[in-house]
Amino acid sequence: MKQLKPSDFVEQNDLRAFLALFRDWSAIFLVAAFSIWANNLFVYFLAIWIIGFFQFALGEVLTHEATHYNLFKQKEWNENLEFLYAFPVVTTIFYYRQHHWPHHKFLGKEQDYLAAYYEQLGVYKANNNLPFLFFIKPLIGFSTFYLFLGVRTGIYHELKLLDYHPFQSGCKLSIFWLLIILTFLLSGNINLLILYWFIPLLWPFACFIYWSELIDHFNTQSGTRSNISFLPNLLAHNRGYHYVHHLYPTIPWYKLPEAHKALCPDLPDIANGFFDTYRQLTKNHEMQRYRL
Repeated sequence: MKQLKPSDFVEQNDLRAFLALFRDWSAIFLVAAFSIWANNLFVYFLAIWIIGFFQFALGEVLTHEATHYNLFKQKEWNENLEFLYAFPVVTTIFYYRQHHWPHHKFLGKEQDYLAAYYEQLGVYKANNNLPFLFFIKPLIGFSTFYLFLGVRTGIYHELKLLDYHPFQSGCKLSIFWLLIILTFLLSGNINLLILYWFIPLLWPFACFIYWSELIDHFNTQSGTRSNISFLPNLLAHNRGYHYVHHLYPTIPWYKLPEAHKALCPDLPDIANGFFDTYRQLTKNHEMQRYRL
């Protein structure tokens, strides 16, 4: 039987990329439309969490793929089409790369934003309350705070760093949001933009970002954790196969499950779902800074 190599999984597929984008945007619009039709507070609450999850799939996972040039065959498309996935969650490919590439190269070291981010969250404090940090803190608004002011990754830091000269990332992001806000204002639907985009972005999306940062690397033996649960990976473009991604970041999202089985099936940090991941986070082995 042929032994598979990492290069066997490296490819880009434009059709898969557009289908992934279409799926996420379709889910967001359909859920919002159903909530508007239902006109029910419980349905709205459920809707914003579903929308927030697909914002995460779109604005975190597919933006992440574009950052590694895994989304489209034409390299420049990964940046030129960022208005479809990065701009809607107030980020750019340029800025994402500023903190994400050092995260790969210097995992767990000073140059990696996540080490400082964990300090900011308070996970290394001797008296930290992990249930509070993991469940309560993000839900009561701290995740929104970190979305704006997270060390090296927050929106505030991004907006200060971006280049606002013509045709540069900051300028393009500003024009994008100016056009979106004006369109909703002039059509008399600004309330829909607030209710079905900004509120999901500022709360559920922020929570999913917060949880993913903790789940991926905190309290691991190998440095990186993979969550191989079927449904979350189906919905979030195989975001859970994180260890194999760190080993081979040029493997696209749709090849990660195969690559995981072929290249690193014996990883010690494998979880099967959200609560299994939490159980691993609370293991009583020595709490060290994550490292490879």
